Amino acid sequence: MENGLSDEVLKAVFPLLDGKDLVFCMLVSRQWREIAKDDYFWKCICARKWPSICKQPPSDTNYQKLYLTFSKPQKLQHLPVPKLTFEDLVFYIDMWLDGSLIFSQAVSGCILRTGLQNTPCGIPDVLVAHLTAPDCILMMEVEPKLEIHMGPAITVSVLAHRKDTKKMACVINNSTFDYIDSNAARALAYEYLRFSPRHPFISDIRAWMSLLFLYKGTNVIEVFGIELDFCDAARSETEILWLLDMLDWK
Repeated sequence: MENGLSDEVLKAVFPLLDGKDLVFCMLVSRQWREIAKDDYFWKCICARKWPSICKQPPSDTNYQKLYLTFSKPQKLQHLPVPKLTFEDLVFYIDMWLDGSLIFSQAVSGCILRTGLQNTPCGIPDVLVAHLTAPDCILMMEVEPKLEIHMGPAITVSVLAHRKDTKKMACVINNSTFDYIDSNAARALAYEYLRFSPRHPFISDIRAWMSLLFLYKGTNVIEVFGIELDFCDAARSETEILWLLDMLDWK
């Protein structure tokens, strides 16, 4: 007998402990550890935590292993490095105002990743906070700036090309900027992404395109930037690249 307690006393106490305490008991001494290895004590713990498992347990159930495996708090899983890079990507962005083309440009992923280099004065604080957020922002300057009269429909389409596989994917297909966030000076359009059949359970994730603007008069805006984001599901650079990699590339 070690530590002044008999085996019988320990065997009477151990079934009353929770799993965390029993784990600590195994560190006290060799005597305590050998007794605490008895799977009966772990069965008592599991019966309180998952009562149904003891009603009809699998024939090979090891209750100590069961508890130690599934009672741990889940660790944050870090995504591995994606195979796709922004250097592999080119985005083809076209915009129309009431059917007339007003913007058409092929933009490399690296340029979008770099973001705005010069932010104009006078933009709202809400937009300033967004531009300085830690999220990965895909954004480009519009030069020369677009002066647009509000009212006619503005639509946008975005195709993406990946150089590594020489395939294309549709990101946004003729979507309308039908929501104006006046407080943030942004006009927004979105499209639900189409994913590869290899990912059948991924859905309802949108690509958002934003026009960043300043008011230049009654119903007139001056667009100085364009933003593409996937805030429904991806905010970091790694998340965005994994998301794009899962698109239905053809």
